[in-house]
Parts: sequence; structure tokens; C-alpha cells
Amino acid sequence: MKIADLEKARDIAASRSTSAELRRRLAAGDALTLTVGPDSARSGIVLTQSYERQIRSDIVAALDARIAESDAALAALGVDVHG
Repeated sequence: MKIADLEKARDIAASRSTSAELRRRLAAGDALTLTVGPDSARSGIVLTQSYERQIRSDIVAALDARIAESDAALAALGVDVHG
């Protein structure tokens, strides 16, 4: 593997790790909040339970897709992510 490919694989693996951890936390029921504005003027938006479930489900599905894309990119570079 070329050094450039190794660096690319490290970046992809780091992104995959972040996505997997976020997915795990959301699937485990960690708090999900929606806020608007900068730190000094941040406002929270109260979500109904059903809307929060839908948002959580959508984010988990998006993270699943991102993880699958990372796995495919790593496999193309010759990295076995499941080994």
C-alpha cells in the first residue's frame, strides 16, 4: 500500500469509527437534542416523541449508509475492516 493510500485509509477508518460510535449511541437511546443558534444564543427545540423517533431512525439509517460506504472504500484499498 502506498503512503498516500495508507493516510487515506486512516482518514476513512477514523470517520468510520466516529460514525459507528454515533450510531451505537443513538441506537442505545442516548439523548437527542435539536438546537438553533450560536452558543451564546442557543435555543432548544422540543420534539414530540414520535418525531424524535423518526429523526433518530433517519440518522441511524444515514450512519449505516456512511459506515457501508467507508467499508467499501477501505476494501477497495485492501483493508479488511471485519477481520
